[in-house]
Amino acid sequence: MADLDFFVDVVVSGAVLGVGLAESPEEVARALGGDFAEERRRAVMWRDYGLVEFSWARRSGSDSWHATGFTVQAHRLANVGVTDAVAQRYGPLGRRLRFAELDAELNRLGYRLREITDRADADHRQYWLAESRTALLVATTGHHGLVDAGDVWSISAPHPPERVAAGMLGGQRQAVKDGLAHLLRLDEHRRRQWLDRRQPAPSERANWWLSLLLVIDQQQGDQSGWPADWAALRLWLLRQGRARAVFTEAESVGKLAYFVADLRRSGVEVAELPSADEIVRACLDAIPVGRHEVATLVDRRDLHDLDRTQMRHSRQARNLVNAAQWHLDEVHDPHLAAELREWIEIKPRLV
Repeated sequence: MADLDFFVDVVVSGAVLGVGLAESPEEVARALGGDFAEERRRAVMWRDYGLVEFSWARRSGSDSWHATGFTVQAHRLANVGVTDAVAQRYGPLGRRLRFAELDAELNRLGYRLREITDRADADHRQYWLAESRTALLVATTGHHGLVDAGDVWSISAPHPPERVAAGMLGGQRQAVKDGLAHLLRLDEHRRRQWLDRRQPAPSERANWWLSLLLVIDQQQGDQSGWPADWAALRLWLLRQGRARAVFTEAESVGKLAYFVADLRRSGVEVAELPSADEIVRACLDAIPVGRHEVATLVDRRDLHDLDRTQMRHSRQARNLVNAAQWHLDEVHDPHLAAELREWIEIKPRLV
């Protein structure tokens, strides 16, 4: 099953050859080479490497590009070659990718995909791996000779839990939005009471909190930017979620790191934002294993030699380093900055 190694690695790591979610166009080019087609506009950019596409965005022409994700277009396997970097690392790939075979290999490694199919999509089924925020689109019918039913159409990332929770929200969005609009007008004490009264059963708690964050994110999208009051409310909810242990510590500090980075890129002023030093220190402290003990890969095919705990810890380290990396340029403590740079240096070899 050697030809599955590349796809297993993408799904488990949420990256391609170690890049894709936090790397600049230059860093992706160093990993995959310079043979790509590019489409660029003022605020968005795509690079097409044949089998894989990467995307970036920026607020204005003077800002740096920040990664927005990648897609492995598995339906192109029969018609395009792979970059030299992929071929050298993994060898030849098959002409199609059968979901059943990929899923079986992921199961063997201890990873369980969750189905999140949109009921409106009759042509595909969609699956998600929460740990890597990776989604797979699987064809349910043949498509013009490109794929057969049961073939993987694409693999993409990132798909954060908030986005996945959108499929569960359904017609409740307006009710949640109305509740949050009411929450905006309350003082600290009454906000906490509002949360206390509405806590669902433990099994539904995380999804309920995700729905709150999702609706605020949609509010931001509806207004083409972060309204300061909604941004402040989201920050407050993230802090409350962390204090109430709704998510793991790693999840909480990662969400906070990405959100604060987004606010700073957008130029939104919110009171009591944590400093870059505070965010980076929290991210690094949440890594469950030391830099010299974390599992790293010289060859991505060695993934199969790691046990489940090693893979999980290495993946958590990669997620947290990605989150912290957005704040590196603003860190004042030179020792903290040096520690983060050391993690960034080994990040391509993390699971």
